[in-house]
Amino acid sequence: MSNQLIILVFAILTLISAVLGEIVSFDKCDGDEGKCNIHEVRVDPCNEAPEGKPCKMKRGKSATIAVDYTPQFSSDSLYSRAYWENGLVDLPLLDMDTDGCKTTTCPIAEGNRQTYTYDLKLSRAFPTGIYPVKWRLTGENDDDQCCFKFKIQLK
Repeated sequence: MSNQLIILVFAILTLISAVLGEIVSFDKCDGDEGKCNIHEVRVDPCNEAPEGKPCKMKRGKSATIAVDYTPQFSSDSLYSRAYWENGLVDLPLLDMDTDGCKTTTCPIAEGNRQTYTYDLKLSRAFPTGIYPVKWRLTGENDDDQCCFKFKIQLK
């Protein structure tokens, strides 16, 4: 193989990796009623995912969150919101577009596997540290939701 071909293959693989993100460890939310099956959560950037560590992210930058899910409910709309789960109350991440239909297929159809993708802006105002993030995708009925948690480390 020529050096140019090797470089081209490496560049393509790097691009594919960046687009897909890293598969991260996640947990279901407490009190999850089984209204949704979360198949996979991907975060880009997250070089720490293979070691099961929180994704290191820089304030002032963006991170792409993608989740493959199968809802056990139907809905014409989808409300999406990320929260910092601090143990007392879930604090919503501000300046987030909560119209989930902009980044997944609507209407939501029960039993159809879908992908939700969101480009999360990480404000410079966020303090540094390790944070559990809770992400909810909620249908028209508040009981109809997909919810998962993962950890990030803001730098």
